[in-house]
Amino acid sequence: MIKEGQYTFIAEKGPVEPFLGKYAVKRADVFDVITRRFAAAGLDQMRYRPLRIELEITTKCNDSCPSCGMGALPLAAGITLTPDQRARLVDGFDSIGLPSAVVTGGEPFVAVHALMPLIKALNGRGIDISKLTTNGVWGAPRSCERTFERLEKAGFLDNRLFVPLLMLSVGEQTMPLEWVARILHHTVTHYSHQDLNVAVSSLADPADRTHKIYELIEVYEQAYGTFPHDRVHSTMRVYLDNDRLPEQRKADRPGHTTVKRWMDACFDCFAPTVGTYILPSALLKQDGRWYACASFDVPESLGFGNVFTDGLRTILERANDSSYLQTIAQGGGLRGLHGTVPAEFTTSTTCGGFCASCSLLSDKYREANGLPPAVPLPVVPADALMARLRPAAPTTH
Repeated sequence: MIKEGQYTFIAEKGPVEPFLGKYAVKRADVFDVITRRFAAAGLDQMRYRPLRIELEITTKCNDSCPSCGMGALPLAAGITLTPDQRARLVDGFDSIGLPSAVVTGGEPFVAVHALMPLIKALNGRGIDISKLTTNGVWGAPRSCERTFERLEKAGFLDNRLFVPLLMLSVGEQTMPLEWVARILHHTVTHYSHQDLNVAVSSLADPADRTHKIYELIEVYEQAYGTFPHDRVHSTMRVYLDNDRLPEQRKADRPGHTTVKRWMDACFDCFAPTVGTYILPSALLKQDGRWYACASFDVPESLGFGNVFTDGLRTILERANDSSYLQTIAQGGGLRGLHGTVPAEFTTSTTCGGFCASCSLLSDKYREANGLPPAVPLPVVPADALMARLRPAAPTTH
């Protein structure tokens, strides 16, 4: 498999090579094009401008993973973006020159009635779907090929800037691995790496560190022959033998690495980046809550409002006014926080990853700099959101 971490291209730090990396681009001048889009939208003076927004189209899921990072809900309890909400989001994305969006859930394909129109609408505004995440629920024999045809018709392969990525998630999911293997096989036999990238997100069993992906490889090879290691990208770097910290053993995780070490090895998440990642990013929950980072455990201090009640441009202005984000951006990552939080805290506190250290640091930064504690963004009830989005009734005279 192609390990996450290869082919990182950062703006103003050398040329960009098209069609390389998990988040490959289609053109070498991608950063110039994106810069012009932001300038046309009036964002040229903002330091933080997301290159992608990870959009939760639904909270419904056909599965029930104990460690679900997105907080998905059963089919009967989950909520899907309405047509009015989708239209409002597409207009908002277009207004800020957003280059790309990720569609996630829940499970997007249990809301296929909303998924396909959303892809088509984004494509119509020149906003690429850079990633589509799924557990493979549509990989059954009678639905796999038909769903690929629907994705093509909706414009999933018509990106201008990014090669679209299909992300298949395995681990605690209970979808038959035969279904996941069928989707993989169809991808690599019907599309080139210039048409469509594919990746597997694999979650290791915490008891024995065994990855379900190895079982998936066996299932694939029994059905189709040699596994296409040269086409399938990996993710979940913590568990896939591509650790970011030298001499770090998996047995040490979680919690045996100091915050300082994570800070010193941190990647600059606010430097425009493609290839390995698409950064900077944002997370948009189904109910409109917006965060300036797309990690599962994003700190509440990085939540800056609700796009349905506050407006996307207002939220971007708040994010750019955040002294915490400014300090990270100016310092080239979490290392920029040295001197703004007590050194005794960073050298004595341990955690299991970069994102966990960011969460700890954001709270400590607020405490050390006399800022009030972060509070969770309020969840606006669905009926209240609908009332805000519903057009006003015409007046009569």
